[in-house]
Amino acid sequence: MQLRQIVAVVDASAAGVQAGWRAARLAWAHGATLSLVAPMALPDRHPVSRHGPSAPPVRMREALSDLAGTMAAAIGIRPAVAVDLEGEGGALLQRQVRTASLVVVPASAGPAGATAWWHGSLAERLLREAGAPVLLVRRPAGTAHRSALVATGPDEAGPLLRAAGWLCRPDAVLACHVLDPAIQRHLHAADLPLHTVQSWVETAKQRAELALGQQLVQAGLQAGQALVLQGPALARLLHAQHSRAASLLVVGKPRRSRWADLLRPALARQLAARVACDVLWLPDPLPSAELARQRMRRVDAPVPLAPPGGPSVLAPQRAGVRPQP
Repeated sequence: MQLRQIVAVVDASAAGVQAGWRAARLAWAHGATLSLVAPMALPDRHPVSRHGPSAPPVRMREALSDLAGTMAAAIGIRPAVAVDLEGEGGALLQRQVRTASLVVVPASAGPAGATAWWHGSLAERLLREAGAPVLLVRRPAGTAHRSALVATGPDEAGPLLRAAGWLCRPDAVLACHVLDPAIQRHLHAADLPLHTVQSWVETAKQRAELALGQQLVQAGLQAGQALVLQGPALARLLHAQHSRAASLLVVGKPRRSRWADLLRPALARQLAARVACDVLWLPDPLPSAELARQRMRRVDAPVPLAPPGGPSVLAPQRAGVRPQP
């Protein structure tokens, strides 16, 4: 997994400019292409608001062009610029994000108040609808990510560890897993002896450390860069990030519906709301049934049956088309 195309969501605020510069430095380091997209909602439907010399989209496009010129003079990268006139998460931004390897978004992007509570933040909507990794930027663009904390399970650390390598040195990555406290509560509720519960917890911790170590080795890291904790996951991960002064938090986020996020916020969302460092969200793989449905939607129209004496229906067909029975 490599960074080939980066999309930065920017605006006129200082946080938006910092996100653009962070994306530019990543594009320079990885040899990736860069696009700057500014979502903008028009104040009204009057043509002057869209095409006039002082219209907000025209001024924003000029500001993006100036920023692109400054980046070209500073680090030799001139990004493509575009203004999305259909509001946040519009059609143009969606097209850009679907082909991107990484989306860089300022942590403050998106509406505030009840609108954000109902629709979710811009980063959440991009991850849910397009399935692209999203970097929430809080730190200044000139500061490097000196250490990364990867919150993961013992069997799903590979993609998260490789993504952490995009932004941080390999020797500064720490994989952290928190044991599920519900199982320990069930053991206590079963009235098992204390030494039996402690023995089970120690065995589970050793197995998790071994599994994490194997994932680290497969990702090209050291097996000792693993940490297994016990207790509430949110509190333990926040303490681990704060005590180690990690400048980057990498965590997987399930692509759930808006209602699911409202009723039961994911751990990734709770962590991003409480830390002061940059956060990299990676979408969890879709369930096999949902993945199959998405693939079926992309299948072309069926090919008509061959006439008598014509080519067999088992002959090679166009890619993505199933032969007729």
